[in-house]
Amino acid sequence: MKILLPPFSIITFIHILSISTTTSKSLTLPKFQAILIFGDSTVDTGNNNYIHTVLKANHAPYGKDSQVPTGRFSNGKLIPDLVANLLGIKDNVPPFLDPNITNDELRTGVCFASAGSGYDNWTADISKVIPVMKQIDYFKNYMERLKGFAGNDEAMKIINGSLVLISAGTNDFALNFYDIPSRRLEFTIDEYQDFLLEGIKNFVKVKHASVLPPSTLYVPKDTGGARGGREGAPAPPDS
Repeated sequence: MKILLPPFSIITFIHILSISTTTSKSLTLPKFQAILIFGDSTVDTGNNNYIHTVLKANHAPYGKDSQVPTGRFSNGKLIPDLVANLLGIKDNVPPFLDPNITNDELRTGVCFASAGSGYDNWTADISKVIPVMKQIDYFKNYMERLKGFAGNDEAMKIINGSLVLISAGTNDFALNFYDIPSRRLEFTIDEYQDFLLEGIKNFVKVKHASVLPPSTLYVPKDTGGARGGREGAPAPPDS
């Protein structure tokens, strides 16, 4: 049986997992020119290395499998890296805030995500990280840089041929509702869910207004299981 994923569909992470277990002979994957990432620590490939926050993964025990901590909250790779590799885009997705990022890397996509972030701006304020909505501003900056060296037509071709991956929401509950009851004093859990849904709707509206491509991968988050943990261990104090 041949599986064909339409290039302009909204797909979920579970579909990607299904794809990865299917043999290459029975699989036809869509072709994307680039990958663009928004969200929290589940997809932050190192942007927090370049901002003033304690939520960093550029220290042990992170990066054990890659021999060096890169800023990813994992032993090595994250979902964006695996998806980009699976689709033949690139091996690793670099953080946009890396000052040494090359034009070639910009052509094939970058990560705007920030560990500790959420759809609720208060969530990002707690950890002094980049809110999901603010990440759209970095995307706009990315788009201008792309136009600067590739030209407007080529830049828009890359943008329109990109896969967008968004993963956020857990921290809004874990940090802003359970750990620090700021929102719990204001909302019931059902009301807060509705509040976050409005945040997601606003993100999607701004996303389309900013000319983000329609091929968007939303990673579902099990917020119910995240109550006992945080994004990751804070960085050790400077010696």
